Amino acid sequence: MKMVVHFAPESVVHFHRNTQSALLLAYGHNARAYFLSVSSIEEAGKAVQAFEGLAKNLKDSAVTQRLKIQFEDHSQKVTSAFSPWLQATPNLREEVMNFVNMMVDLKFGREASMYTDINADREIVTTPQLQVDQKTAANCVYVAGTVLSHVRAYAHQKSKTTTRVQDAFFALKPANFKKMTNMGDFWEYYISRVQQGNTALESVVIEYNQRYISQGKAFKQASNAGSGGDA
Repeated sequence: MKMVVHFAPESVVHFHRNTQSALLLAYGHNARAYFLSVSSIEEAGKAVQAFEGLAKNLKDSAVTQRLKIQFEDHSQKVTSAFSPWLQATPNLREEVMNFVNMMVDLKFGREASMYTDINADREIVTTPQLQVDQKTAANCVYVAGTVLSHVRAYAHQKSKTTTRVQDAFFALKPANFKKMTNMGDFWEYYISRVQQGNTALESVVIEYNQRYISQGKAFKQASNAGSGGDA
């Protein structure tokens, strides 16, 4: 199946959404501001995926199918959106876990900011406005703006030709990638690799999958035992 990827940094990344989020926040529409910010982060992540997709072999149906899967996966889009920011952060160890916690919150908070539901344990009806307070919404609006600014700069770089590692990353099942990026141990490993000069998310994912996931091990445990890590 033939797939054409169109990428225009200014139009794909919908920067106006964050302005609308700030306006909603100012008028006390916390849940709507939160959801629109998450939406803009997801679109930023999709822009990152499209930008990186340009360097791949788009004549390969496996590659284009994987791109489509990425575009439709909310979790992967959020993770991709944060990649340029993570790569541009000098004091990563001090800040990255805050990013990770925010990413996890965004992935799970998206639905709560959209829909009315029933909390079976508490036997109450939950609504978006009750689920998202002003502080949470304000933090999300701020994070969305910062994510977008880093994605914008990233998108103006020259795209790099695909590598074997990137192809292996593409071949990774979305469910496995989602599980990995929700693990604190993975991000501890990512920090250690960035500090050693490897800032490519794809490369770190493949390394972690081969060294730890496939072996049934954890980076932190192996490091503490003196038998893991990258010493």
